Formats: sequence, C-alpha cells, structure tokens
Amino acid sequence: MIRKMKCRSGFEQGAALVIAIFSLLLISVVATALILTAGTQTAIKSNYKSAMHAFYDAKAGLEEARGRLWWPPPSDPNPNAIRNCVFPGGGNMPFGRVCYITNPSAGENVDPTNLDPANPYADFEYQQEWNKPVTSDAVQPFIPSVSPVTSPKNIAGPLYKWVRITPKTEASVNFDSDADKVVDTTPLFLYGQNVFDSKNPLPPGSPQVLTITSLAVTPSGSRRMVQYTVAAAPLTTALPTFPAALTLDGNNVHFAGPLSNNNDDNKNSTFRINGNDLNAPPGTPSGVPAIGYTNSNDGSGISTAAVPSANYPSPAGVSNVSLLPPWTPQTPSGLPSILQTPSGLDSLVQNIAQGADLVLNPPSGTADQTNLPATMSAQNPMVVVVNGNFNLHGYGIGYGLLVVTGTLDYDPDASWNGVILVIGRGIFTSTKGGVGGINGAVFIAQTRDSAGNLLPNLGQSSFTQTGGGRGIQYSSSWVNATKTLMPYQVLSFREIAQTTP
Repeated sequence: MIRKMKCRSGFEQGAALVIAIFSLLLISVVATALILTAGTQTAIKSNYKSAMHAFYDAKAGLEEARGRLWWPPPSDPNPNAIRNCVFPGGGNMPFGRVCYITNPSAGENVDPTNLDPANPYADFEYQQEWNKPVTSDAVQPFIPSVSPVTSPKNIAGPLYKWVRITPKTEASVNFDSDADKVVDTTPLFLYGQNVFDSKNPLPPGSPQVLTITSLAVTPSGSRRMVQYTVAAAPLTTALPTFPAALTLDGNNVHFAGPLSNNNDDNKNSTFRINGNDLNAPPGTPSGVPAIGYTNSNDGSGISTAAVPSANYPSPAGVSNVSLLPPWTPQTPSGLPSILQTPSGLDSLVQNIAQGADLVLNPPSGTADQTNLPATMSAQNPMVVVVNGNFNLHGYGIGYGLLVVTGTLDYDPDASWNGVILVIGRGIFTSTKGGVGGINGAVFIAQTRDSAGNLLPNLGQSSFTQTGGGRGIQYSSSWVNATKTLMPYQVLSFREIAQTTP
C-alpha cells in the first residue's frame, strides 16, 4: 500500500507547473484579445471621428454658400456675396451655369472640373445629375472660400474642398414637375409648397430653386458629399415688390390720418404718406401708390379720410389711393395669393419668425423699443418678430424688418428704416405728434380675432395716425435691403454616398 501511494505521488509531480503555464497562456490570450479589441475600438473611433469631421466640414461648405447667396443691401459693399453667379446683373441663374467655391489647403490645387481619376476632388457627381460631365466652359471663375480667413485665435476653417451651385431643373432631378410628360431643362421656381417650371407663367416673386453640393476630404482620406435644395426667403416670395407705401389688406378696412397740414405739435414735421420712391433718380417718376387696398368697397372711405390729397402724393399717373387686384397671369403686378388669406399670411409670419434675429414673446403681452437689439443699425439691419403688442416710442431709430402680431402703438418721435408688417390683430395706431417717420413700407392685415383665433377670411385691418409725424415715405432701397435680411431657406438635404477615387 505504501508503495502504491509513492507511485501515485510520483505521477503528480509537475502538475502545478502545467496549471501555471496554462493559466499564463489563458491570461495572455485574454490580454491579447483585450489589446486587439482596444485597438479595434480605437480604429473605429478614429474612423468615425474622421468621417464625422468630413461630414460637418461638408455641411459647413453648404452653409457658407447659402450665406453668401444672401444678397446684401445696396448700401453694404459685402465682398463675400456671390454676385456673378446667381445674380448676374440682378437676374436668375440660367440653365447650364455652374459656380464653384473652392477651399484648397496651402499650396494645393482644387479643380473639380479635372476629371482625371487620380484627382481626388473631381466632380463626378455632376454627371449623375446632368447626364454629362462638367466642362470648364460652363463654369464661372472659381470663387475663393472665406473659411480660411484666420480668426483672432487663429482657428483654421473647415476642410471642405469645393461647393457647387447650380439651378435645379426637371432634368437634374429627373422629375416632371408640371406633369406635361416632358422632362425640361428650364429652371424651377417655388411658390408656396409648389414647384413651377419656368416655361410656364410664374406667380410674382417666385424664388428660383437652386442646388448646393459640397465635398469634404479630410487629411486621413475620409470623404463626405452633402447637398441642399434651397430657395429665397419667404418675404421675397410673398412681396417681390411692395404694392404701396401703406397697404391695407382685408375687408372693411379702417384708415384715419390727420385732418390738416399742421399736425406736428409744433415739431416742424408734416404728415405724409408718400408713394414716390425716395431713392429714385432726380426727375424720374418712380414709386407706388400712397395707399393700397384690396376690397373694392373700401376705396371711397379711405379716399374720404386721406385728406388733404396733397399729403398723399404718388408718381405721375398713379392714383394716390389704389385698388390692388389679386395676382393672375393677366395681372402679374397683383397681390400674390399668399397675401389674400389668413392662413397664407399666418404661414408667412411663422416662416419669418424661423429666421428672425429676435423673436419677442413678452410675458405682459406688450414689448417696446427698449427690447430691440442694441446692435441694430443702418449697417446691421435686423429681423424682429413680436408675438404680441409693440410700443415703438422714444427718439430712437430702428432698422430692418419689424413684424407685430398684435397692436403696434407708434409714437412718431421714433423712426423706422425698412419694412413694418402688422399681421395678426392688424392694428396700427398713433395719436401723438413727432419728428420721426417710416422710410420703407407698411403692410397691415387682420388674420386673427381678439382671442387669437385664425379668421376664415381677412378682417378689418386698421391704420390710425391722427397726431402727426412725418408719416410713411416709400423707399425701394430700404424695402430691398429688408427683403435680403433672411437667408435662403433649405427645402431638402441629402448625403451622397462616396467611394475613394
């Protein structure tokens, strides 16, 4: 028995070593797996970071182009506006025009029209949209990006390589928008929610639809291409030109002005609503009616109140108080349909609010001029929307677009350069005298009742300025400057799959 136990003991010699080696192997395998997993995770994270870097760089390119399509006021010599691409002489972008904004690194050549397969920045996507390769003869001179401009902290700009701007057509999207069984190459335009082929009559102010495409390539080789479909801002769509210095939109409208020439509280200002364009060249009769209205039954009441007639001048051959017809193909200067219904006007206000510099929702229901941005100026006009009442008082001057959904109480010691829309309750009231005035245009419409409910039909817009002041002077420069304060709206966004060349 003792001998057998010794033998068994001999057989077990070295077992601990085997177990130890096995344990070390197991630990080594686990450690190796952890190292590999960590490395894989690091690589995935790095690739994801690079890909997202490229994605946001490409989006930055889209936003630069969209911002530079934002046409500056005539008084603003903005060197960054794209002037010779979309707006050659103020017109639309014609079929076949191609514009590129390029953003090369130092010493790098970025030429998207070079379709050599070895060129990492070649624009092969153009052929997918237009069924032909991009050619240099259709391309405008490359526009340098403003993104490399160093900030005070010397932060580098986004690393996108180029942005392309083209007009959108039925052919570029392979879609028959007007269902005439012909896929045309004529540019498309937007009105409301509908797209129009420009070979057909267009509603006034319909903005052209453009395509903006951006390519970004990071130093590690990640590529992303993204694309916007854009159109001009809603105010430009709704009011391509203002129909009158003062427009009273609606039914059974109310108008009251001072009853004599001496309405200034001895402040040396004479009240006028003047439709003659403040910015027209000397001796050139240009402008709009002093007062425009939309319901034929309201004309006599406005004319009776608009006295003396010398205080309501308009260009030669234009009635001081004019009926504004609705837009039709036969009356292209008429009021667009978006301005003829409460829902259309309500949609306009909401769209403006989405791109406003400041939206005021006063807890008390009323805001005043002290709530206006301190940075607002003639060089920096702004878009301000007041969801409620607004008191424009004091001796200050406002610049840009003011939208008031409640009652606008105006002290004519204050002034405004730009456009005022009183859409909602549709009430403009002023009972004091003053030395200030409004240069631009005023538009008033009642779309909601006193409880804030949307009306089925336009109500009684009201303008009262019995105390005096300088009144309203139509200014095409300030009207145009105001319409450009809102950037192009994004209609759609998509990402285009990329492969390494």
